[in-house]
Amino acid sequence: MPDTSLALRVHDTLAGRKVRVEPREERGRKLLRLYVCGITPYDSGHIGHAFTFCVYDVLVRFVEASGVRVRYVQNVTDVDDPLFERARRDGVDWRELAESEVAVHIRDMGSLGWRVPDFMPRVSGEITPILRAATKLHSNGYAYKTDALYFDASRYRGYGNLSHRTRRSMIRKLREEGLLGTVGPGAKQDALDFPLWRSSRPEEPAWPSRFGEGRPGWHIECSAMAMRYLGEQIDIHGGGRDLAFSHHESERAQSECLTGKVPFARAWMHTGLVRYEGKKMSKSLGNLVLIPQALERAPAAAVRLYLASHRYGRDWEFRWSGLAQAARLAERVRILLAGERAGVGTAQPAATGRVGPNKGMAAGTRRLVDQFNRVLADDLDTPGALRVLRTALREGDAPAVRWMMGILAGTASLT
Repeated sequence: MPDTSLALRVHDTLAGRKVRVEPREERGRKLLRLYVCGITPYDSGHIGHAFTFCVYDVLVRFVEASGVRVRYVQNVTDVDDPLFERARRDGVDWRELAESEVAVHIRDMGSLGWRVPDFMPRVSGEITPILRAATKLHSNGYAYKTDALYFDASRYRGYGNLSHRTRRSMIRKLREEGLLGTVGPGAKQDALDFPLWRSSRPEEPAWPSRFGEGRPGWHIECSAMAMRYLGEQIDIHGGGRDLAFSHHESERAQSECLTGKVPFARAWMHTGLVRYEGKKMSKSLGNLVLIPQALERAPAAAVRLYLASHRYGRDWEFRWSGLAQAARLAERVRILLAGERAGVGTAQPAATGRVGPNKGMAAGTRRLVDQFNRVLADDLDTPGALRVLRTALREGDAPAVRWMMGILAGTASLT
C-alpha cells in the first residue's frame, strides 16, 4: 500500500511539466486547498462543463481517499455581462435567472454523482472582500483610475508567463473575445490592463465605492474569493484551458501583487476543450450536448466513465458511440456488483492515511487497488485507471471494482 504521504503529481500550466502536489498541515492534518472556476449561471450546462467539473470530482475523491482533507471552492460568477445580457433579452431579473440556473447546475451535476464543493460563493455576496482587494491594489500603486479602476499589467513582470503567450498573442486574444476595450486618454493606458472596478449599465446591479458606483471586474472576483476561503496561497487552481488567458493570467498577477506572496497557486491545472460535430462545444455556436440529453441515452455512471476515458488536459471529440461503449462497461460493473444502483461515493479515508481499503483485503484486490492508485497519482491518468478497472472486471474482483467506481463515478447511478 502507499505510505501516508500523497505522491500526487499534476501538470502545471505555468511550469509546463508535472509537479508534485504536497498538501500543507493544518491543525495536525494535511489539507489540500483547491479552487475551481465555476459557472456563469445564464444558460444550461453542457458536457464540456461536466467534463471539467467531473475531472476535479475525481481529483477530490482520490485525494480524500488518501486521508488528506480537501477544502474545495467553486465559485458562481453571478455578476457578469453574459448573465445581464440574457436577463435583458428574456425580460427577467438577473437574480432570478442566476438562481434558477444555479439550481439546474447543482441538479445536473448531482445526477452525475458529483461531490458538492465545500464552498460555492457567489460574486453578488462577496462584494465587500472584492472591493477591499481592489482598493488595496490601488493604494499600493498597482492600479489607476480613469473611466474605470484598472490593474496596471506592466507592474507585474511575469504577465503572460502562465499562458505562455507573447504580448501580440495576448492582445489578439483579447480582441477576439471582445475584451480589448479602449486604450487612450480617459480610458486604460495599455491594451493588457484590465478592470478591477467598473461602472454599471442601466438595469445592472451597482454597489457604492470610492471609485464610483459600479461592479467588480471579472478577474478580481476569483482572487478575492479564493483568498477568503482558502488563504493567500493555494495548492491547485483549476478550470478549463480557455481560462488560462486572460482570466487566470490576470488573476495570478493581481493576487501576487496583492499579497506579495509567490506563488499564488502552486499548480495551475487546466482541462481540455470538448468538441462536437468538429467544433468546440459552446453556447454561442449552439452545438451542445446537454447533461440531461446524455442521461437519456446512458446511465449516469456510464457518462462518468466516458468522461474519464479522456486525459483531462487534452481536447477531445464527443461521440455518441463512445458513450454507448461506456454504457456497456457500466453494465458489466452493474452485473458484477449484483445490481447496485449507484457508486459507493467518496471512498472512506483510511485511519493510516493510506489510499484504498486497508483491512480484510485479499492480495489480488490489494494489487489492483495499488495499481489504480499509482496510475491516478501520476497526473490523474483516468484512462489508465479505466484500464485497471477493466482488469478488475475480468478478474471478477468486486471489492476492487467498487473502490475504483467510488472514485471514478462517485455516486452516479449504474441503472
